[in-house]
Amino acid sequence: MEGYTIDLVLDKASQLVKEAVALYRKNSLVALSEFSKPQGRFVRDGQYVFALDSNGIMLAHGVNEEYVGQDFYPIADVDGKRFIKDIVDTSNAKGSGWVEYKWLDPTTRTQRPKIVYFEKTDEVIICSGVYGGNPASSILEHFHDAEDIPIPPERDTFRGMDAQEYGTQLVLDDVKRFVEKAVTFYIANGRAIALAEFSNPRGSFVKGEQYIFVLDSTGVMLAHGINQKYVSKDFYKVLDSDGKRFIRDIVDTANTKGCGWAEYRWFNPVTKTEELKTVYFEKTNGVIICSGIYDY
Repeated sequence: MEGYTIDLVLDKASQLVKEAVALYRKNSLVALSEFSKPQGRFVRDGQYVFALDSNGIMLAHGVNEEYVGQDFYPIADVDGKRFIKDIVDTSNAKGSGWVEYKWLDPTTRTQRPKIVYFEKTDEVIICSGVYGGNPASSILEHFHDAEDIPIPPERDTFRGMDAQEYGTQLVLDDVKRFVEKAVTFYIANGRAIALAEFSNPRGSFVKGEQYIFVLDSTGVMLAHGINQKYVSKDFYKVLDSDGKRFIRDIVDTANTKGCGWAEYRWFNPVTKTEELKTVYFEKTNGVIICSGIYDY
């Protein structure tokens, strides 16, 4: 029965692609226009069509018109999987196939496993998928991804620490891993896509009170997970309530050492109060990617 259910759900993905292929063969210009309409016939209950050329350039996208014209060939998902490369290479070699990766579900606004069917016709690759990994199972959306859960150190690593010190170290390790994950995403996906994702309050880099913010090498805010109004503002001389120029400290340390830690007082978006915050930051490709934890 489970296999039967899976087949039905996957048939839903392949059927929408085959409908899209039929329209494209009839009138390519009309088809690409229709594929890019959020209210069009190829967007259905979270499922949509997107189309690529044979090099990985996005030609149409059912829920995000800003993707059209961009080179997606090197794009990776949050796990580092270059899924568009897999789609393009497989379709160029075999004509059609399946791929699984993680992507933003426009219905739940969360990163979810997605299974996509794709088919090449007239040098265009038409794709559509279903969210949920194993379509027959119920997908539980966890607050943290598995890789974000602190990994216990070896038994002797924190010998001499009391329980509070041990817990603090685990939390700070989690903050550092969160920034490193954002750095990987930035390198894999490029500046425009990464900064947009970091500034998405419902994106994969906002988890409760923890979020990513990004500075350029002079202290100008390039992305912020919870306050879009901060973007493009010069924060270099900003002070916390104790008079500490914490952004200056972050920028100067990142420019000289590449990474580091800073501590200051800032507004907690969950408790709506000002609290002590410890931030880890790392410089990559001319930008400084930061995240922190409140009052650990």
